[in-house]
Formats: sequence, C-alpha cells, structure tokens
Amino acid sequence: MKILLKFVLFGILILNLQFHSVIAQSHKNTFSTNYRNNLLWYLKPAQVWEEALPIGNGRLGAMIFGDPENDRLQLNEITLWSGDPQTDADRPGAYKYLDTIRSAIRDQDYPLAHKLTNQHFTSSAPYSSSYQTLGDLWLKFKLPNKQPATDYLRWLDIDQAIAGISFTSGGVNFKREIFSSAADHVLLQKITASRKGCISLTLNLNRIEDASTHFVAPNKLIMRGHAGGALIYEAQLTVVNKGGSVTASKNGIQVKNADDVLIYLTAGTSYKLDYAKLFKGPDPHQSVNRQMTLALAKPYPLLRAAHINEYQQYFRRVDFKLGGTAANDLPTDQRLKAYGDGTADPAFAALFYQYGRYLLISSSRPDNPLPSNSQGLWGDGLDLPWKCDYKSNINYEMNYWPAEQANLSELHMPMIRLTQALVTPGTKTAKTYYGPQTPGWYYGYTTNGWAWTSPGAQLSWGVFAGGSGWVCQHLWEHYAFSRDKKYLKSIYPVLKGAAQFYLATLIRDKNGYLVTSPSTSPENNFITDKSVKSDVTEGATMEKSIIWDLFTNVAQASSELNIDADFRKAVVASRNQLSPLRIGKGGQLMEWNEDWDLNSDDPHHRHTSHLFALHPGRQITALGTPALAQAAKRTLELRGDDGTGWALAWKENFWARLRQGDHAFKLLSNQLRFTTTTETVMADAGGTYANLFDAHPPFQIDGNFGAVSGITEMLLQSMESYQNAKGGQSYIIDLLPALPTAWGSGSITGLKARGGFEVALAWKAGKLVHGTIKSFHGEPFRIRTKYPLKISGMSLIPIKTNDCYLYTLTSKAGKIYQLSTM
Repeated sequence: MKILLKFVLFGILILNLQFHSVIAQSHKNTFSTNYRNNLLWYLKPAQVWEEALPIGNGRLGAMIFGDPENDRLQLNEITLWSGDPQTDADRPGAYKYLDTIRSAIRDQDYPLAHKLTNQHFTSSAPYSSSYQTLGDLWLKFKLPNKQPATDYLRWLDIDQAIAGISFTSGGVNFKREIFSSAADHVLLQKITASRKGCISLTLNLNRIEDASTHFVAPNKLIMRGHAGGALIYEAQLTVVNKGGSVTASKNGIQVKNADDVLIYLTAGTSYKLDYAKLFKGPDPHQSVNRQMTLALAKPYPLLRAAHINEYQQYFRRVDFKLGGTAANDLPTDQRLKAYGDGTADPAFAALFYQYGRYLLISSSRPDNPLPSNSQGLWGDGLDLPWKCDYKSNINYEMNYWPAEQANLSELHMPMIRLTQALVTPGTKTAKTYYGPQTPGWYYGYTTNGWAWTSPGAQLSWGVFAGGSGWVCQHLWEHYAFSRDKKYLKSIYPVLKGAAQFYLATLIRDKNGYLVTSPSTSPENNFITDKSVKSDVTEGATMEKSIIWDLFTNVAQASSELNIDADFRKAVVASRNQLSPLRIGKGGQLMEWNEDWDLNSDDPHHRHTSHLFALHPGRQITALGTPALAQAAKRTLELRGDDGTGWALAWKENFWARLRQGDHAFKLLSNQLRFTTTTETVMADAGGTYANLFDAHPPFQIDGNFGAVSGITEMLLQSMESYQNAKGGQSYIIDLLPALPTAWGSGSITGLKARGGFEVALAWKAGKLVHGTIKSFHGEPFRIRTKYPLKISGMSLIPIKTNDCYLYTLTSKAGKIYQLSTM
C-alpha cells in the first residue's frame, strides 16, 4: 500500500510539473530579460505580504502585491525609525557591581550571578524604537466592462531590478512595470494598455498612524508625519497621464480614460547619521521635492535605462550557472514546493543565490545613510519583529557576509559607517559598565538607527560582550578583500579602540588564561553537573573566539600600516594568553568554560555561537586544525540539521568550511522548503516563503544573505593565510573546496578572494575544468585544489598535502592566471 501511495504521489508531482511547464511556455515571450534564470514569476497576485515582491534602491523600497483591481504597494524608507536617541539607557554606576558579579561567577554561585547581572548589567531604559513602514500606495482600477482578469502573470526580473504584472480584461491587455531607481532617487510605475482610453483608477497614499496626506494641484499627493518622535518623513507622489484626465478625489487622485499612466514617488526623512547632532538633519521637504522635480524632467526611457545601468554595475559582476531541469519552467512558488519535495533543480540554488545578491543591492547602496537591517529594507507595520534592528550576536553580521566575496564590496560601507558612529556612545557605555578609566569602546547585543550601545533589558539575550568585536571583523574584511591602505588607515582607530576595551577588561581564569566576565553564549544557557541552570559565566567560547579574531586582525592591520609596534606586541601577547578552545567529553567543541554541553535541556538550540572560530572566524580550519575541526563537526552533529532560517544558513557555512559539500547542500535544501508560517517560532521552523524571503519565522533577511555566503564558501574559500617570502601575510585561494555532488557541472564568474583577487571557475562531473584568477594588487598567493593544475603555461611544482595540491605564485597586478586541470 505504501509503495502504491508513493507511485500516486509521484504521478501527481509529474502532472503538476507538466501542467505548469505548459503555462510557462505560453508566457515565455512575456519575460523582459535575457536571463530567464534570474526571474521570479507567479500566476496569481500576492494574497499576503510574504508573497509580495520586493524592489528597492537601497533607501526607498516597496512590496508589490500585483492585484489587477485593488493593488497595493507597501512602502519603506531605510531611515524611518520610531522614537528618539536614548542617550540615558546605560545603567548609572553599573561598574560598581562588576567585581561582585565576577566573584559570584568565580564561586559558581550562578543564581546570584544571574540575579546581579540582570539587576545591574542590563539597560536602564526600555528598548522600544523600531524600524517602521513608510505607508501604502493603494491603486483601485476600473477594468473594462468589469471583466475579470485572465492570462495573469506577475514577475520580478532580478537582472534588471524591474517588477511587473500583465493580464487581459475585456479584450484589453494591461501591463504594469515598477522599479525603484538609485540613479534618480525615485520609485516609478508605468501602466499601459493595448487600447487607448482604457486606464481608469484612483490612487491613495496613506499610513496607519502619524500621517496626513493632501492634494497639490494638478496631479500630486504629499504625505507627511512623525515616526512617534522627532523624526519627520515625507513622501510625494505625482501622476503623469497620456490621454484622459487627472483630478483630485477624496484623499487621493483619480485618473479617467487614460492611454497610459506614469506614477512617480519620492520620499525621505530628517534622519542624519550624526550622533553629535542626535541624528537630526534638515526637514526632508526640499530634498524630496527636488528629487521629484528632477525625475519629472527626464523621459521615462532615460529613467529606466539609467536605473538598469546603475543596478547592473553591481548585479552582473557575478554570473552563476548550474544545470537546469524541467523544474525551470515552473512558477517560482511551485518550483519552491517541488524543490522541497525532492525535485532535482540545481538552477534553483543559483536563482536563490542571485536573489540574495539582488536583495543586498536593493537594500544597501554605497551612499545609504543606514545599512540593511534584519528585514533588509522591507517591513510592514509600526513595531516590526525584533524591532527590525541590527542584532550583533549574528543577524547583523550575517547580512554583510556576502558583501565582499560576492563582489559587492561598496555595499559594505553603510555597515562600516554605522560601526564608526557607535564609537562615541560605545565609549560612554564601556566606562559605565566597566569603570570610568576603561579605555576604548564597546557595545553589546544590538544597535539601531539611534546608535544604541547599551545592553538589553535582561539575560540571556541582553548581555553580550562580543558585539563590538564582531562588527569590527567586517571593518577588517573590507580591507582583506580590497587591500585599500587608505581605508585601513581611516578605520584603524576604531579597531584599536575595540581592542583596547578588551585588553583592559579581560581577567584571568582559575587556570591563568584571559577570559571575559560576565560572559554569555547568545540566547543559550547551561546546566552544571550539579543541575544548576544559568546563562552567565566567564570565558564563554564565542566571546573569546571573537576577541582572538579581533586581536589577530588588529595586529595584522598595525603591521600592514607599519605603525603601533608596541601596541601590536601587547595585542599578540594577550591573544596568545586567551583561554584556548577545548574539546569536551562528547568530542564536541565546548561552548562554556566547563564541560557542560551534554547537560543541556535544549540540545538542538538554534544558536551555534561557539563555532564562530570555524566561521566566520579563521581560528579553526579543516586542514590546519583537524582536531578542532572534528570537534566542530561533532558539535554540528549534536545540534542537528534543523533550525530557524538564519540558523540553517549559518550551518551551511560551517559545513562548507569543514569541506563537507553534500552536508552543506543538505542544509540549503532544508532552508529551501516552502512555508507560510509567520508567527514567531524559535526552533526547527525555518524555511522559505513564496517570494523567496527567508523564514525565521517570521521573515528575517539574514537567512537569504547567509545562504549566499554558504554557497560561495562551497565554491571558493580564502580565509587561510601563510607567511610569504617578505614576512607578510598572504592568502590561500581554495578552489571548489566543498562542491556538492548535486552540482556536478556548473560555472561561476566574478567571485572575490582575500588578497585582492577575482576568481572564475567552471567544472564538469564534479571536477574543475578551467578557471581564472585575476590579481588586482600583485600580492603573492597560493592556490589549493583537489586536482593537479596547469597554470598559464607555468611550470610550478605543487606541494601535495591532505589530498590537496598547493601552488605558490608571485603575482603581478592586473595579470589574469588561466587555470585548467591536467
């Protein structure tokens, strides 16, 4: 009976594929792109937000529902934060309790340590500010003869960053095309019909709270308001019609019998990334009005072309191809469901990868006043999940893992600028919690648009010593890939200040090693061998791993700049005295300062924080530290292969760093399972929504970005370094280190490697066939492969180790090295 049921289900799946393939062929000529592999498309409008399609220019975005009669564009502006700066959130005199807390921890009086930490090492003000929606543009259409829509198609072309819908009603073909232009700072929608005089609609611009909208003759709406604090926002909408008429309607604009319609929308706020001015900038009216005036002065074809050119300068840097199947012809929601049911569809992983790059480009342009947040640019409501902020214990950093390696380096800058803005408030926070003489700067578990640096309201999530250290990794990584010495010099004081804080606040544990105290492992707890449950200790593995990484990067930065030799020696000396990574009785990498991991009442906890040293750190490598790598592997086995969306994505990166491509692929497949769940679930509910947003659930964009990083790590790694002939540090470029069996043949171009290199690879039957490595700065490097190579006709004798070949090259700036297997 079970065998019969399997055959029936398989038959239904095949019929479903064939049905949607026929529909796809009927729409084949509709797609406005040369790259059908870079297309999301659907046969019905979005019914819920998680089905809507995102567009954005970094700052101004929209979610497009695409209903033929009653359409909605939910709008966002990257700086629209509720509340105001909370400069009094540090708990006065907290440092006076530091020694008492540390003594309770040392005495293993964990109930007292928890109580004191909660009372004195948390924030003194509620964390209430949230990223918010800008509002909604509602479009109510009058279709010919009230005929229902047929031949419906909704799409998002991520090669051109243009979304749209098309359908037929009453014998008239309608099309709407929508994009958000970074080139001209305007969101545009063009509405056309195959017959003149057939476009009639009313438009309303509103927000659920703190907004007023008024009509400005002859064709404009202006919406203004406050986001629950001093921040002012404004949006302007202008309608330009060809044929027909445009008049004011109740709270909106009415268009009657037009041939085609253009809708322009600009927006801005009074936000300015300047802590000294409490982030208060000028009223946005003049700026928003100027953007509208300039956009209206340009013909639509020029606006469209400028948008595409500006966007494609980023997107087309990387081209990723994996083998296609019949599933390529399925609508995206059906394709996602089929993938989750086990249908072979390698190209879907390539689409998901490029979609992640699209989302980063759309939410983090180089001139963004704020970085991509936990929902990127998009969020519907006034109090978004987890405030939609910048959680420093994984989510914020994960957003920017793809920036360098996926060839979007400039998009890293908004994150880097926000980190620099945290130094002043973080200096105050360091002194408040660790003593008036404490040097440097620090922040804990999160920040927001108002540069919050205080701890959170309570354990286990609110107290974390690693935030500033972890974000500083991104400052270093931008240099590691770009090799821009001028940039490194500019951010070195930020790196140094973070290191100074840790140098001053580390203490000796009972074995004489340096550790943090109080210390946590994000959002997790431990149970001692005496059955005492707590969440605060000393020397948690994640925090000491972050500090090891920071000290290593600061020392290398000092060496690269040839400055601060004495400070460099102090940093290296302290790094070498940090509590070492240790292996527990279960063969696992220990999470805590004692071997308590196997006592856990949550063995599959979503945070696998103590593996930071494996990824995104470089303290553990599969070939360089095999014993620790095996312990990390055992930890992953114990934690399991499920989790929330971002947790699955992080595990993809872990398994790729362990050179286990098939297991990394398994985690990606777990992530790419269809879900509609939007209520908060904190364990084993991760998946992907119909619009390919990652589900925590609810939506968190870090899972999308983490998957881009994980896929890249399967194909290219460059975190390992060696001492070159001049005594400096150079990088190993590791080709196809964790290629999954399911991706037997494919190619990728445009990936970046540390040291200033661009890499292209092609493979067949799981074996590298050819590739190129371009050197931008002439730095020496090594190539690691599983197969012997021919390199640009050079006669190089490789070193064979760990079943891999290592080639050492002395490169020249601008040279492209051709690779092929022997």
